[in-house]
Amino acid sequence: MSHTLKKLIAGSALSSLCLSLVHVPAHAATLNTLVNFNGTNGANPLGTLIRDASGTLYGTGSDSGPTNLGTVFSLTSNGTLTTLVSFGGANGVYPFGGLLADGSGTFYGTTRYGGASNQGTVFRLTSSGVFTTLASFNGGNGGVPIPGLVADAAGTLYGTTLEGGANNLGTVFSLTSTGTLTTLVSFGGTNGASPFGGLIADASGALYGTTSAGGSNDKGTVFKLTGSGTFSTLASFDGANGQTPVASLIMDESGTMYGTTLLGGAGNKGTVFSLSGETITTLASFNGSNGANPFASLIADAAGTLYGTTTAGGGSNKGTVFSLSGGTITTLATFDGSNGANSYAGLLADPSGTLYGSTQNGGTGNRGTVFSLTETGFAVPVPEPASWALLLSGIGFICFAPRVALRRRCALPA
Repeated sequence: MSHTLKKLIAGSALSSLCLSLVHVPAHAATLNTLVNFNGTNGANPLGTLIRDASGTLYGTGSDSGPTNLGTVFSLTSNGTLTTLVSFGGANGVYPFGGLLADGSGTFYGTTRYGGASNQGTVFRLTSSGVFTTLASFNGGNGGVPIPGLVADAAGTLYGTTLEGGANNLGTVFSLTSTGTLTTLVSFGGTNGASPFGGLIADASGALYGTTSAGGSNDKGTVFKLTGSGTFSTLASFDGANGQTPVASLIMDESGTMYGTTLLGGAGNKGTVFSLSGETITTLASFNGSNGANPFASLIADAAGTLYGTTTAGGGSNKGTVFSLSGGTITTLATFDGSNGANSYAGLLADPSGTLYGSTQNGGTGNRGTVFSLTETGFAVPVPEPASWALLLSGIGFICFAPRVALRRRCALPA
């Protein structure tokens, strides 16, 4: 991992979419703090939330709970916060990514460290509270899984690790329902290095992702892995068109993908980009006042407007929530510390168009928050996904993002 990237995350324990992208008027959004974390009840959430049919939110805290090693939590619509799991080392340490859920209410996720070799884990948590470590990474088979997971119809899970593999530059892995962990790709620098973001899939079962480094300019890549195992680098970033992509991608019906870069662009404070075929187009560059250093994935509404968060920038340099339409970035909310600070997580939209997210820091105890954002102009109905090849059998998800295989943005079925 680069020194710059380490510095930027230091302090954390650790559609069917027709993107017409026409400009819409700015809306006066209202930000509401739903939870202030205090350490005991959780702290420093980094992963994107998911939501069930009752409106209960689920997420992870990176370094919180009785052991200060992380938690899985729920937050009901009436404000009741419950710690579902406290990590203790053997069962994992410091979850970063969001959760994947199936139709029975079982959750799947990763922890960055802990497990048998202190290189991270994949875990399962049933609706009755039974926790199981499904796999431990040992370096050789990967290490330090950052993002959440995706799954196929057979129940096989897929993800990435930041480190480990043949060159210690990260991997793409699969984990079958019977517990077989397989390294599908070991990154070696030229083909990418250090993937922070998770995976998405197209209808053929091909996986797509980003690496934060490596490629022809050592500034990160977008890659594709087919179901038959063929790996290809689709694009390499060069700084001018973005640098250090750390978020997962989203994809529209035509196959165009959209994402963010942490750095690069006109002001070296990050970009929003599209990728069609192998051509990267910079849709917007952040300049500080309109946000800086976006870490998380995007979502899109029915009009094709993109929404996301930044870790820095804005009036207090503590991050923003933004929308992007017609090449124009609109700041919907600015974090000032008291209402949260430094959002590393993506957004979730409910059927009414209310957005939900979290901040790593800020709030009354400076341990992070969960927030909602209304009056953003988010156009409903929310785009629903096409029929994916990579869907966990029996899951009837309603995904509040366009054709995105990342289940952490999905609601459990009623």
